[in-house]
Order: sequence, then structure tokens, then C-alpha cells
Amino acid sequence: MERSDWTLLAVCFGGPDGLSPVQLQKSLFLLGAELRQEVGHTFYTFIPHNYGPFSKQIYLDAEQLAADGLVAIERAPGSPAQYVITVPGRTRALEVERELAARVREYFANVVTWTQQQSFSGLIRSIYEKYPEYRVNSVFQY
Repeated sequence: MERSDWTLLAVCFGGPDGLSPVQLQKSLFLLGAELRQEVGHTFYTFIPHNYGPFSKQIYLDAEQLAADGLVAIERAPGSPAQYVITVPGRTRALEVERELAARVREYFANVVTWTQQQSFSGLIRSIYEKYPEYRVNSVFQY
């Protein structure tokens, strides 16, 4: 499994609403933080950034997935981008998903759903409460 497959799966688990940039970042961060052994050593590396854990590589991978037609990046004026799975992306994601252990698949799907249910501030606050070391460079105050 390639690293970008994790981003593809996150977007697929986001369903028809897709994921905002913060939802995508935090879903992948939580997966890596909670299931480090399962995701392997080539998984994304996160640094403390403006709104907590951040990996620029996730955005680069999402852009490449979009260029490959597997993900659509929808940008409405005045709103953050939304990452949405395409039909070919869903087909590829289902192939990748079959490689996952049931525990990893279930956790990942649940964490993506959880991030979608949180407000922006609630999501950032929750991350900081469990992983305070990622608050060091934060511009977010609560």
C-alpha cells in the first residue's frame, strides 16, 4: 500500500460530503497516532503547526490524486476546499480497502466520521486535549 492510498481512503470514507482540509489532516493524524504499527514507517510525518498536527505531504498527495482523477478538489468562493471521491477513486479505494485488517478499516472509517461530526474548534480542541505537544505553534485559541 502506498502512502497516498491512506489519503484516498480517508476521502472515500468521507462519503458524498467529502472532507475539508482540517478533517483530512486530523483523520490521518489520528490514524497514525493511534495505529502506528499498522500504518507502517512510511506513513505521514506530522509537525506542530497553526492548527495542530500538519503534514504538507497530505496536500501534495491529494493534489496528485486529483490530477489522476481519483479525487475532486471542490473550491467554492469564500470556503475551504472539499476533497471528494470520484467514481474511479471509489473503485481504487475499494481495492485498497481489501488490503486492510478489519480493525484498521473500522477505526479509520470511524475516525473520519467523527472528524466530520465535529465543529472546526471542537476538532482542534479535541486534538490538543489528547496531544498537547501539537499545540506549541498554534494560532488557535480556545
